[in-house]
Amino acid sequence: MSKSRIIGIYLAAGRSSRMGKKNKLDLPLLDDCLGSIALKTIMQTDLDFTIVITPTSEVPSWITPPLLLNKKWCSFLCTEAEQGQAYSLRCGVMKAMSMEADAVIVFLADQPLISRQIIHQLIHTYTSNRDLEVVASSFNGISKPPILFSHQAFPKLLELEGDIGARQLLKKSKRKVCIEFNDEVPFMDVDNEEDYSLIRKLTMGRDEN
Repeated sequence: MSKSRIIGIYLAAGRSSRMGKKNKLDLPLLDDCLGSIALKTIMQTDLDFTIVITPTSEVPSWITPPLLLNKKWCSFLCTEAEQGQAYSLRCGVMKAMSMEADAVIVFLADQPLISRQIIHQLIHTYTSNRDLEVVASSFNGISKPPILFSHQAFPKLLELEGDIGARQLLKKSKRKVCIEFNDEVPFMDVDNEEDYSLIRKLTMGRDEN
């Protein structure tokens, strides 16, 4: 059986309306920019490539120099990003389809503490059973990104609209696996100032790796 081509979709085009005028992905964290941390983690996994969805054609300011040298990712403009997360996701899926992806893993750029272990487990679960349509991470029985979608789910992902994202598809899928993890910290995202303060406290004293 040939190796599956699995591509990451890194959603980094969302609005930071609850953070005022600043772009939360530019905020400092772990001697880095918040938006680049999870991408660096992804670069250390077995994913074949990662598509970073952005709201402009310019390389994001939060992409730090070491990432600029890495050839396993590209930025991809989504002109409809302001209409909701579903549009960013659709852009990523269409780009992944053009790259002949067998599956995609959807990541949030504002979820900086995601671990390699979680990503490896998603990949392993799918490659062990390619009939699966969805492989989701879960904490406390609640599905959370990152989430893997096989090529069988691509047509449904392209039908999504607004800010619904892929949750409805996840609920309706009959060929899915939810992998339960016992630590909430890797799934924390930064939506507001309180989230950012908390994640900074949790990472104090922790080095980049």
